[in-house]
Amino acid sequence: MMLLQKAPVLLAVSFLFRASSFHTTSLPSKRRSLLPRSSTVQSAATYTVPSLPPSAISDLATTGYTILPGYLSADLVSSLVEDVENLRSLGDFNVARIGQDFTNTLNTEVRIAETCFIGRGKKLGGNDSSARSALYDTLDAVRRGLSGNADLDALNEDGELITCAPVLDAGLDELLYAYYPKGGYYRRHRDAIAGSASVLRCYSLLLYLNEEWNKEDEGQLRMHFDGGGDEVPDGVEENYLDVDPKGGTLVLFQSDKVPHEVLDTRSKRIAVVGWYNRAATTADISSLSSQEDVTRLGMLAVAAVMVLGGVASLVL
Repeated sequence: MMLLQKAPVLLAVSFLFRASSFHTTSLPSKRRSLLPRSSTVQSAATYTVPSLPPSAISDLATTGYTILPGYLSADLVSSLVEDVENLRSLGDFNVARIGQDFTNTLNTEVRIAETCFIGRGKKLGGNDSSARSALYDTLDAVRRGLSGNADLDALNEDGELITCAPVLDAGLDELLYAYYPKGGYYRRHRDAIAGSASVLRCYSLLLYLNEEWNKEDEGQLRMHFDGGGDEVPDGVEENYLDVDPKGGTLVLFQSDKVPHEVLDTRSKRIAVVGWYNRAATTADISSLSSQEDVTRLGMLAVAAVMVLGGVASLVL
C-alpha cells in the first residue's frame, strides 16, 4: 500500500535519473560563499540587478531575517504596480486561500487578500511584462546569493558545523503577487510546516510595492520571536518586530523559524511574495503526513526536470 501511495514520487525519481544521465552538473570540491564579487550585474540596457550585501547574509545567519529598504528602484516599483493593476483588471487574481497544498481552503477569518501566481514562462492574461522580467532577474540573483552560501552554515557554540546552508533549486521557486484591499489581513502563520511539502521552503521573501505608504495605512508585517508556532506559547510574553511595507523594501527570513502575519490594512497593500526551496530528499518523503503531499513532491520533481532540462531535483 505504501508503495502505491508513493508511486508519483517513485515515477519522478526514475524519470529524474534517466534525464540526469544526459545532463549533469558537476559540484565544486570545496564549498564557498556564492555572493557575487561585484555589487551589481547588468541585466538589460535600462536595468541593473542589485546583489545582496554581505550585511544581509550576516543578519540572516545571526537573527534569521534581514530587511533591505530601497532594494528596488522607485521606477521598477511603479512599473510592477501597473502590472498588478493590469493583471487584476484581466481577472488573473484569485481570492487567497490558506492551508497546505491540496487541502487549502477559503477562510476569511484568517486571511483576506487576492493572489496571482507568477514566474518565468507562466501564461498570464496580460502581455509579457519587462518589469516582471526585471523582477525575476532580481530575485534570481537573490537566490544565487543565498544558495549553498557557507556564511549561512549552522554552527554550534564552538564554531563546529551542524548543518550546511541549503542549496536552493531554481526550478522550485514559488512566486506570486499579493494584493490586500482595505481591511485585508493575514493572521499569524508559518511558511514551512513539518510533515508537509512546504518543508522544502528554506527562505521566504517579501518585496513591497506600496509607493506612498504611511503609518496611517497600517498593514505592517509582524515577525514573531516568542518561540511559538501559529500562536504565542502559554505563559510567554509577546516578542515581535513590525516592518513597514514601504515600496522597494525586501524582507528575507528563514521559512521554518519565523512565524509572521500581515496586520489589518487601512489602504490597499501590494507585495511580491515568494519562497526559495531546496530539493527533496527521501527523508522528506518518509515524513510526509498525507498522500496529497507525496503527490505534490512528485509533481515538483517532474516540473523541475521540465524546467531545468534534466538536472535531478530529487536528492537521494
